Order: sequence, then structure tokens, then C-alpha cells
Amino acid sequence: MKSQINSKTLLEESANLEQVSDIANKILSYLPENAVIALNGDLAAGKTTLVSSFVNSLQLGSATSPTFSLQQVYSDKVFHYDFYRLEYAEIANLGLIDELEKDGLHFVEWAPVELVELLNSAGFNLFTIDIDKENSSRKYILRALNA
Repeated sequence: MKSQINSKTLLEESANLEQVSDIANKILSYLPENAVIALNGDLAAGKTTLVSSFVNSLQLGSATSPTFSLQQVYSDKVFHYDFYRLEYAEIANLGLIDELEKDGLHFVEWAPVELVELLNSAGFNLFTIDIDKENSSRKYILRALNA
């Protein structure tokens, strides 16, 4: 039986590319120091651009896509993962679930449903950000899971 994950919408706002840093700052105001944030959106929706804005807002430099490396680490505060084309079992076998236990903010692109369910059942501070394309802007929806 699938677990039921409740969510609470914390923020729903549209922005163009020039406003992404404002959205990032608003989202950061909702996040605790330690959390896993699943980023949902189509290819080229702006997931890495948003993470780069988080990294810039926290004065940790700029972010690059972890598509080929699977993980980028910025200081000891921000972790960025890209699990595109990875199955849950591969993520577990690579030890990447253990990485999510480290203190800090963990931004996960393409998180499999099984991973989200595991983290939820383990009591992680868990959030999702849905990014939807809207012509020249994006709609950002931040949700707290099991809030």
C-alpha cells in the first residue's frame, strides 16, 4: 500500500528570470537549516537556475548542474543532486541516501517517488518546489510535506 503524504502549500508565485533571486530569498525564509527539497519540473524548467540563486543568496558562489557528477556541494551548507534517469535502487547503492542525512539544505532534482516516501517516513524536514513554465516566466510552488 502506498503511503499518503500530506502537504501544505507555503508559497505560490510567478517570476521571470530577473526575479528568480527574489523567489529564492522568499523560499529560503520558509526553510529550516536542515531540509531536503525535491525540485520538480520539466527539462529546462529552471531547477538548476533556482539552486544557483539559493547558493548566491547564501553567499556561497554560483551553482553548476550536477547532471554528470550527480552531486555538487557548496560549503557545508548546500548540497545539490541530479538523479535524472536514476532509479531508487541505484541511488541507494551509490550511498547517496546517506548524503541526505548531513546537516544543510539538500536540493534534489528528479527525486524518485520511493525516495520521497522513504525520507518522509524517516521524519526528514521535507519540501517540494514545483516549477511550471509559463511563457516567459515560471510559477514556483513551495510545499511542506506532512506539515
